[in-house]
Amino acid sequence: MLHKQLLQLKDEDFQAPPTPSPLARKRRRPASSGHTLVQFDDWVIVKGGVQKRRQRACKVCSLYRGELKKSFQTTYYCPDCSKGDAKFYLCGKARRGGDRTCFQVWHEDFACGAEIPAHLGKRVVLRRAPKTIGVRKKTSREILRDDNDEGADEDAL
Repeated sequence: MLHKQLLQLKDEDFQAPPTPSPLARKRRRPASSGHTLVQFDDWVIVKGGVQKRRQRACKVCSLYRGELKKSFQTTYYCPDCSKGDAKFYLCGKARRGGDRTCFQVWHEDFACGAEIPAHLGKRVVLRRAPKTIGVRKKTSREILRDDNDEGADEDAL
């Protein structure tokens, strides 16, 4: 049956403009003007004295993450969505198999947090930056190792 219908098509049938799919008809909000991604200039010294940028959790990735998954880390934030010292961190990369970045999702789909979908069921919390920046805390393993090294030095005397 379908084969017969395809054989009956004429050149005029192929001239009609294609109808947009239901997904293409979805209303898109224009990008918020003035909002930009800025890389935060917070450095930390890691093993071997190497200096790296401190990374924070992306807020949109945190909303979408599952119970057992970690959210993605980023060094970028939106100064217009931040409040004082509390930076609003967002990815500049497309995640979750889509073509839109977390920055675009937050500003266009979520209207800067005013329209977060109810199925995500979470709220966004901003944290202030710590007072001291630049040097990370030692892990308990590193503290024990340093204590053992000091004890070995005292025994050698």
